[in-house]
Amino acid sequence: MPSHSSCKHCGSPIPANRDDVFCCSGCAYVFDLLHQQGLDHFYDLKGGLSLAPVSPQSLRERDYEWLMELRRTVVPQGELRLALQGISCVGCIWLIEKVFARHAGGLRVNVDVVHGDLSFYYDPAVFDVVAFAKDMQAFGYLVGPPREGEERKQSSALERRMGVCGAFAMNAMAFCLPAYCGMPADFVFAPWFDMIAAISATLAMLVGGSYFIEKAWRSLQAGALHIEPPIALGIIAAYVGSIAGWIAGVPGLKFFDFVAIFIFLMLVGRWAQQAAVERNRRKLMRDTSIPDAVTLLEDDKTHPLSALKPGVCFVIKPGQSIPVACRLLSSQAAVSLEWINGESEAQMREVGQLLPSGALNIGSRGLKAEALEGWQDSTLRRLLEARRSGEFRDLKLERLLRWYLGIVVVIGIAGAAWWAWHGAGMAQSVQVMISIFVVSCPCALGVAVPLAEELATARAEKLGVFVRTLGLWKRLMRVQRAVFDKTGTLTLENPVLENREALNQLDDQTRRALRTLVTGNLHPVSRSLFDAVGPGVQSVNEVHEVIGQGLFFTDESEQEWTLCRFSGADVVLTLDGMVMAGFCFRDELRPESLNEVRTLRQRGISVHILSGDREAKVAHIAAQLGLKNKDWQAGLTPEQKAAWVTEQNDNNTLYIGDGANDSLAFDVALCAGSPVTGRSFLEQKADFFFLGHSLRFVSGLMDVARLHRSATRRVFVFSVTYNVVTIVAGLMGLLSPLVAAILMPLSSVATLSIVALTFAGKKQTSEKDSLADNLFPNNQTAGHLATL
Repeated sequence: MPSHSSCKHCGSPIPANRDDVFCCSGCAYVFDLLHQQGLDHFYDLKGGLSLAPVSPQSLRERDYEWLMELRRTVVPQGELRLALQGISCVGCIWLIEKVFARHAGGLRVNVDVVHGDLSFYYDPAVFDVVAFAKDMQAFGYLVGPPREGEERKQSSALERRMGVCGAFAMNAMAFCLPAYCGMPADFVFAPWFDMIAAISATLAMLVGGSYFIEKAWRSLQAGALHIEPPIALGIIAAYVGSIAGWIAGVPGLKFFDFVAIFIFLMLVGRWAQQAAVERNRRKLMRDTSIPDAVTLLEDDKTHPLSALKPGVCFVIKPGQSIPVACRLLSSQAAVSLEWINGESEAQMREVGQLLPSGALNIGSRGLKAEALEGWQDSTLRRLLEARRSGEFRDLKLERLLRWYLGIVVVIGIAGAAWWAWHGAGMAQSVQVMISIFVVSCPCALGVAVPLAEELATARAEKLGVFVRTLGLWKRLMRVQRAVFDKTGTLTLENPVLENREALNQLDDQTRRALRTLVTGNLHPVSRSLFDAVGPGVQSVNEVHEVIGQGLFFTDESEQEWTLCRFSGADVVLTLDGMVMAGFCFRDELRPESLNEVRTLRQRGISVHILSGDREAKVAHIAAQLGLKNKDWQAGLTPEQKAAWVTEQNDNNTLYIGDGANDSLAFDVALCAGSPVTGRSFLEQKADFFFLGHSLRFVSGLMDVARLHRSATRRVFVFSVTYNVVTIVAGLMGLLSPLVAAILMPLSSVATLSIVALTFAGKKQTSEKDSLADNLFPNNQTAGHLATL
C-alpha cells in the first residue's frame, strides 16, 4: 500500500505544496467520483500498483467532433476502434467495462492493453458514442483516433515471429529427446525424428533466425557492432553444422534443438526489451492542438496543410496551433506564445496584425487568417519534423564486442585445427569448433539485459517517469550537464493562485459558476483556476468571450457571471457587476525543484536554464535555485537554444523542456525528457516523459540508471566466466549437443536470477530508507538505521 507521502489514487509522490492525500486535483476528483458511484472496487483490483496521475487538464471540455465524424464514416456501422490513454492495470479494464455497460445500446467492449486500443460494438440507433467518451474522460481515460503506423506493424511482426518459433522449438525438442534418452540409431522412426527436427530448425531459421542475421549484417555494414553478430554467428554455425551432421550421419554435430530454442529465447528477449518502451510510447495520444488539416475559406472544406500558400485564407480552430505565419482577418484574437518563447501570458492581437507560426489560439472561437507563407516554409513544420538521433552508440561496448567476436572465431578455428593435427577425424574437429561458437553465443545476455530494462522501466514508473527509448540508461550514465527550460518545466505549466483563501470562501453555487467560466478556455489564468477549483459536472450554459476583457455567461436565473481583469487583482469574478472574489497569480517553481538542483550539483552535474522568456523572469527563477549568471540564458530562439547545447555539448547533456522552442535543442542533446502538459508534441519524441507536478524524479532516474548498470555488469561478469569455462570444455571435446542444450537454459536462468536479485536488493534498501525517514525525520539516526 502507498505510504502517506503517496497519492491515495495513483500512488505518485505528493508535492510539498499540497496539504491533502492527493498529488493533484484531478486524482482527488476521480477518487471521489469512484466512491460516489460505488466503483471503489477499482482500488482492490489495482492493489499496490502505481497509476499515471490524472492531470486536471485532461478533464477539461474536449472537442469530440472528430468522433462524431468517425462514427458516421466508419464501416461497418456499430463497431469502433479508438486509441486509449490513461489505462494502467486490470482495475482500469474493469472500470471501463463498468462504464460501458451503463450506456444503453452497448453490446461488447474490449480493451487491448498491449496496443493501447479500445474496441467496442454497439447499436447505432441507441448508443451515444460521444456520451460514452465523456463518461470515460470523467474517470481520466481519453480516447482518440485509432493508431496506425509502422511501429505497431513492427511490434506485431516480432510477436508473430516469437509465437511461431516457440512452436518450432517445442517440435525440435520433442523429436530430439528420444535420441538423448538412448534411442538406437537403427530404430525404425529415428530418420523421421531427425527429419522433423531438421525441418523445425530450418523453419525457425527462416522465421526467426533471419531477423538476427539481417540485423547483424546491417550492423556490420554500418560499422556499429551490436550484440547481433555474436548471436548470428552461433545460430549459423549450429545450423550449418547440424545440417552437415545430419547428412553425414554424425550425431555429435546435430544441434537442431539448440538452434530452435536459442532463436526462440532471443526473440523473447528482444520482444521483452521493446515491449516496455513501446507500451510507454502508446500511453500518450497525438496532441490534438497540432492541426493535421486546415479548413480553407474559399470552399469551406478541409484540406491538407500543404494547401497553405501565401494569400490563402483559412480558419484556426480554438485550442489549435497556428500552422503558418499569417495575418489576422478576425477583429480580435487571444494567442499564447508559450511554444515559441516560453512566455505564459496571453497576447492580444487586432485585425491586420501578424500571428507567428506555432502560436496557440487560446480563445473560445475560431479565427480567420491569411497565410503569409507556405506550410513547407513554416517554423511549426520544421519543429514538428525535427528528429532525434538514432540509438545511442556505446563505442566501448562496440570495441569489446569486436575483440570478443574475433577471439571466439580464432579460438574456434584453432581448436578445430589442434584436434585435426592430433589425429581426430574431421567430424570431431568440426564439432569442437561449432560447440565453441554455440556456447559463446551471448544467450544469457540476450535474455537478462531485457529483464534489466523491464525492471528499470518499472522502477522509473514508480517515480512518474515513462521511458520511450532503448539505451536511455546508458545515456544517463554519461550525463554531466542538465539543462532545463523554464516555463512549464522548472516552473509549473500554469501560474499558481496566490490567494487560495479567496477560492475556499466561495459557496457551491459560486464555485460552479467559476468552473463553468474557465472549463473551456485555454488562457493561462483560466487553466490555473480550473486546476484550483477542480473538475466537476459540465455545465450546459454557453460561455462567451470578449477578447482582452474576459469571459461571461448567463445562468438559469438570468444572472450574469463574469471573469475579467480588475485593478487590485489579476482577475475578478462578478455576479451582475458585484465582485464575488478577486484572484492573484504568480509563477512558481515545481515542488522540490530547489532540492533537486542541489542534489544534481552535489553529484557533479552542472545545472543550466535556457529560456525564451524575459530576462527578469528567468533571473528571478535562477536566483531561487542558486544559479550564477553564467548558468542561465534568457530570450533565446529555438535555434539559439540548439546552438548553445551544440557548443557546450560533449555528448553528455540531459535536456528537459516542454515547448516547441525546445525541439531543436532536443535533437542535439544526449538524452531528453519532457513533462506531459497536454499541449506539446515533445513527449512524443523525448527519451522519457514524466507526469505529475514534482521534479524530484531526476536524481531518482539517475539512481535507476546506476542500478541498471550494476545489474548488467554482474550479468556480464557471470557471462564471461561462463564462456571461459564452456569454451575450455569445448576445446577438450566435452560439449555434446545434449550438454549445450542443457547449459543454455541454465545459464539464462542464472543471469535472470542475478538481475532480479540486484533489483530486489535495492528495493529492500529503499524500504529501510523510507522507514528510517518516517521514524526519524530530519535526524541523522535515520541514516544509521538505513544501513542496518
